[in-house]
This record gives sequence, C-alpha cells and structure tokens, in this order.
Amino acid sequence: MPKKEKVAISGSAAFDVIAFTEETLDEIFRNAIEKRGGDTRISFSFLVNKKVSFGGTALNIAYSMKLTNGNPLPISCVGKDFVSRDYKKHLEKCGIDLSGLVVCEDEDTAEAYIVTSKIGDQMSIFHTGALQDTCNIKIKEMVKNKNVELGIVSPNPIETMCRHAKEFKELGVPFIADPGQMIYNFQPENLYKLISGASILIVNDYEAGLVENKLQKRLNDIIDVTIITRGERGCSIHLKNEQINIPAVKISKLVDPTGAGDAFRGGLLSGLSKINPRLEDLSLDELKIACQMGAVCGGYAVEHEGTQNHKFTIEEFKARYQKNYGKLDEQILE
Repeated sequence: MPKKEKVAISGSAAFDVIAFTEETLDEIFRNAIEKRGGDTRISFSFLVNKKVSFGGTALNIAYSMKLTNGNPLPISCVGKDFVSRDYKKHLEKCGIDLSGLVVCEDEDTAEAYIVTSKIGDQMSIFHTGALQDTCNIKIKEMVKNKNVELGIVSPNPIETMCRHAKEFKELGVPFIADPGQMIYNFQPENLYKLISGASILIVNDYEAGLVENKLQKRLNDIIDVTIITRGERGCSIHLKNEQINIPAVKISKLVDPTGAGDAFRGGLLSGLSKINPRLEDLSLDELKIACQMGAVCGGYAVEHEGTQNHKFTIEEFKARYQKNYGKLDEQILE
C-alpha cells in the first residue's frame, strides 16, 4: 500500500470571519421583505457574535489531511498579512508544507464573511484579496520533484480553476473536481471541461442539482465517479451505474457546520492517497473507506467553531471510525 504520496491542493487561502445569529436567515429575509412596503430595495440588519479564524479551501483541506497523517501540498496565494496575523506560524506548527504558497506583498490575504444561523443555514460574502494572483501560479513548477500523485481543484477564481485543471491533466496527475460555490460563475463549457477532465467530482446535494441544471446533463453522463455530500444525512458514492450511501458519524454536539465539507475532503484525500493515489480502476470499497474517513473528519469539524480548530489523535480517529463503520486498516493511517 502506498504511503505518504503528496497531494496537491489547488484552492483558496483566507481568513474566515464567522458570525453567529440567533435568528434564521429565512426570518431575516422574510422580515426585510415584509417591511419594505412598495420599495423594491431590501435593507436589513441583525445582531451577531463573530469570531475570526484561519480558513480557505486549500488550507482547510490540508489541515484535516495532516491530522490523518496525510501529506498535503496546498497551492494558493496569501497576502502581506499572512505572517503578521499568525497564519504562517499556525500552519508551520501543524507541519504543513508551505512551499506551494505564494506571498503577494501588495495585497491582503482573502477574507470570507460567513453568517451562520441558529439552525445552521449560512450566508457568505468573499473578498478575493491575494487570490486574484492565483492564476499566475503554474502547477508544473509547484509540484516539481514533490512526488505528487494526486490533486484537487477547489474553489478559487474561475480562471485559476480552469488553468490548474488543465495543467494537472497535462502532467498526468489525476485530480478531483470540487467546483463548490463557484458553480454559479462558470460558463457551461468551462464547467463541463473541469468535471469531464477529472477522475472524481465532489459536490453537495444542492450543488449536484446546480451542475445538472447548468449543463443539462446527468452527472453520470459526464463523469464515472461522483461523491455527493449530504450533511447530517452522510454522503453517497456514484460509480458508473452503482451507488452506495454512507451514513454520517454520530457527533456529540453540532456547534458550527462551516468546516464540515473541507474536513471531509481532507479525510477523503488522505484515504485515497494511501489506498489508490492514481485513482486507477477505483472500486466502491476503496471509495467507501476514503469517504468514511472524510465523514469522521467532518464529524470532528462540526463539533468546533471555525474550520481549523478541531483536533484528534490517530488513536481517537481510529476509535471513532471503528465505532461508526468498523475497523480501519492500520496501514492507512501510518
């Protein structure tokens, strides 16, 4: 079984400003609409408690990968505040390879403003900052002599996602397409190229519908392997004409759902990089184990505020995995 294959993670690096409100977003918008009268504009305000934490898709995924003894190489751009706001120090403490991060001295690191309601629904606003320069990053240069066997293209500026997917393909590095919230911004032809050029597509259940609607095609007519995450309902794996469902792990308490998806991807990639890093002739059993690892990571994430505040030892991870899914092969977490 392969060990310590490096995984290139193309995605964002950001600070997350996470705000919590005791209202639901539905209540907030409904009240604003009811109060506007004959005005076509909507104006609303509401009280929140906020917390600033480390985030960004690439670095969130890398964080959970590292917790499961994976070997991530996050590839992104950070700003001049990367050191002063202690993000670099945090990642170094985690033991994450930072050679794929480019510092843009004339920009601040990107920021995501995320409002989470009392029932877990969310609204996000994103300031791109240094991420506007990610399109200048060349994957070939970043992965040179790094023993990279696998990649993922996660949310980033559209030009960056298209370019990095193309470069992974040219290098013969299999990759996972993770279009996420950027689905809205893709032109249909570019979204189709991203997904059809990948080995695996990962989306949540809402995003799956968006993709099919935008492309006017069923997912299994575009790509052989799709993983659909479904929050507290677990996830489903679609391999050609086969499908299996993976239940979510049992958690102690839902605190914040913000980091669940990226944590899932971290566990998934860690598993795949040990089981079948080239994603060749993937079996349902291989995908099942990797997705179950992702689900365990996601379970830990939602028990904490923010996207990089969950922690666990390998022994704790194995115990929770076994409690929910049965015994995990010891070699996978070496």
